[in-house]
Amino acid sequence: MVAQALAAGKTQREAYQAAGYSYRPANAHRLCTDPAIEARVNEIAAHRYVDERRVREIAINEAGLDEAWIIKRLKYLTDVSLQGRAIKKNGVSTGEHTKPDGPTAVKCLTLAAKIMGMLVHRHEVGDPGEFSRMTDQELDACLRAQGRALGLPEDAIKKMLSGPTPSEAVQ
Repeated sequence: MVAQALAAGKTQREAYQAAGYSYRPANAHRLCTDPAIEARVNEIAAHRYVDERRVREIAINEAGLDEAWIIKRLKYLTDVSLQGRAIKKNGVSTGEHTKPDGPTAVKCLTLAAKIMGMLVHRHEVGDPGEFSRMTDQELDACLRAQGRALGLPEDAIKKMLSGPTPSEAVQ
């Protein structure tokens, strides 16, 4: 009961009380951080993730959504935002457009860039100065390990480690 409550997002206090215990902070903490309880919480969360993913995939398939559909609609929204909506009178286009919607166009273009992998989210890895103390060989080993952890193909990792070719460096 405690593991189920914790996996559902309850606090230690709420989980402890849901199991029928009278709340005492130290006891609740001890029980909720017990390795067996933590393992069960992780197991429940993993099952929940798999179930939610399966339901989402079924819904996506039933709705007929796929990557091409999303990209086509995103392109359409970007175009409409950049040029404005067509003005119609009695259902017939007048050839005029409303004012472009810059903020929406920027959001659409940003999302398109993310989908295409053009935007890289940079964040610090390791402790400050950790990499400055490493040798080139240690840096290469660290980069290789992180590339593998991200699931990069081995040839992509080798290309990263070799650096740019002289012609790429000039550009």
